[in-house]
Amino acid sequence: MREVIIDTSDREASCLSEGKFASVFAQCPDAMIIASLVDGHIMDANAAFVERTGLTLDEVIGKTPTQLDLWAVPGIGPKVLQQLQTGNIHNLEIPFRRKNGETFSGLMSAQPFDQSSTPAVLVIVRDITQRKQAQQQLQLSEEKFAKAFHASPDGLAITRQQDGMLLEVNEGFCRITGYSEAYCLEHSTFDLGVWVDLGDRSRLIEQLKRHGSVRDFRARLRNVDGSIRLCELSSHPIVIAGDDCLLTIARDITESRQMQEKLHLAATVFESTAEGVLITDTNQRINAVTRSAIYCSRASHTGSRRPCAMSTRWRALVVTSSSFCYLACCSPATHKPSPTNCWPASTRLLKLANMSSTSARALAAVFSRLTAPT
Repeated sequence: MREVIIDTSDREASCLSEGKFASVFAQCPDAMIIASLVDGHIMDANAAFVERTGLTLDEVIGKTPTQLDLWAVPGIGPKVLQQLQTGNIHNLEIPFRRKNGETFSGLMSAQPFDQSSTPAVLVIVRDITQRKQAQQQLQLSEEKFAKAFHASPDGLAITRQQDGMLLEVNEGFCRITGYSEAYCLEHSTFDLGVWVDLGDRSRLIEQLKRHGSVRDFRARLRNVDGSIRLCELSSHPIVIAGDDCLLTIARDITESRQMQEKLHLAATVFESTAEGVLITDTNQRINAVTRSAIYCSRASHTGSRRPCAMSTRWRALVVTSSSFCYLACCSPATHKPSPTNCWPASTRLLKLANMSSTSARALAAVFSRLTAPT
């Protein structure tokens, strides 16, 4: 009686186990087949396999994957079957072919077992096509980012926000700091002493917290040779491997700033000179004029007897610049050249320039035909 009870319990356990397996086999979202370990013909397939391949259950039962043209790589079927004779297969990436000819990427695992004393193999294939596409897009995006990152003429650096550790730098950053890329990646910005004023970094971090990003933040950065570079920084927070990091773009404006200062100084000197200076192009259009030149043109028009010092260079400019003459001939009421003003204006101008009345009469005819300078 005891032996009968044990035998019945074993069969119930076996049936229960088979029932669980059948339920998992049918409901599994991955494609699953049971195939003969001897010749590879398919003994059973689940609904996910039918859906993935586009084949019906009647079409696959009794056929091998090679006969069904499921392998997208020619000749791989017999090699897989041979490998299963000696062991398992775990997460082997293989391209498969659907009934309509489309291919998809699959991650295959296979485990030999005995089914009713018949050597068999359970094969599971997970469709990873979308994951592969996402990986390829990510790889392409990373390649584009890397090319743009290293090709940028500006200095680019990725740093860990907590300690300023440099995770990635480009040639532009190395040029600004004077350090090699390899040396930078072993140190933090604090180690390199890049910040002339550490308060600048604190203020940049505060603005990041307040506004989310920072643009055109001016800071002085120190080169390895001790020179100071004035830079405009733009910084954006990013997360890398769970760490809060910063992508910072540094544009070196040292030379442009120095040029602006020199231009400002030159403009100040130009405006402050006591001589009347007029700069024209080849078409006699005025490009620049000093205050003294404007004073002299007004004096020539109004007949003022106040002194107006003129150098030889200024006299030549007065005579050759039709734009200046236009100013002298303009009527105060209409702001246009008036024939009645041309002769007196030319006479006064040439007297100021110590030239003859003959020249004045010649120029008066020219003055009357003047048009506004453009």
